[in-house]
Amino acid sequence: MKYTAIIAAILALMLISCAPAQQAPAVSAAPAAQAAPAAQAAQPAEPSVPGPTPVQTAPVPTVSKQLQTLLAKADQKVKSYKYLDFVIPTKQQPDTVFVKGTKMKIKLYEYDPYVVDTYFDTVYLDTATKSIVGRCESRQRCIWPKGDNTKKDFTELNFDTYRFKTPYEWVKTVPVTATIIGPELFDNRQTTKIEYEEGGKLVQMWIDDTYGVPRAVRVVPSSGQELNYKFNDVYFNTLTDADVTPPAI
Repeated sequence: MKYTAIIAAILALMLISCAPAQQAPAVSAAPAAQAAPAAQAAQPAEPSVPGPTPVQTAPVPTVSKQLQTLLAKADQKVKSYKYLDFVIPTKQQPDTVFVKGTKMKIKLYEYDPYVVDTYFDTVYLDTATKSIVGRCESRQRCIWPKGDNTKKDFTELNFDTYRFKTPYEWVKTVPVTATIIGPELFDNRQTTKIEYEEGGKLVQMWIDDTYGVPRAVRVVPSSGQELNYKFNDVYFNTLTDADVTPPAI
């Protein structure tokens, strides 16, 4: 028995010495601190784009009721007209002008002396086709022992030489910004004086109160010669087509 107990004790010691030693629980290391992300390279600032510039609309000038009514009369009341045309100081002697629609007849002032072979005393114009023809209509001045100019057409004429603004065309140039100065009497007709600036020139106009076309126009440049256009002895709405059409030869 005694040996048996000793042998059991020895075997127990051997078993204890052969058993694996228990390892202490591993202590997890604290996680390494994450490296801070590399600083991003500084980006250049984008240029600022200006916003759309507000469009400033200029105020639309308004025409006075009085001026609007006055200017409208030319279209309402004028069908044809005849007048003496002066341009002072460049044309002291007047031509007689007949206007109906786009047709014009100009009875030229009779200057003396004149060359009978090439003489004509009247021109007919069509402002729509820009055509012109000259005629000699005064039998006293156009017929002589060796010839008769009343049977000729003078076609070699420059249209622009005889083309000029009529009273109706002058009134169509009046801007809505024109200023009314007031009433004035001109050539025994009641008119309204207006004025405005155009191309650095002062334009003054005396407009017939009944028919709405000017009786006179004054153009005063900032420098240079002043021009005065006068339309005298005006007769309205008395012409026929025959008055502005060259007669058959």
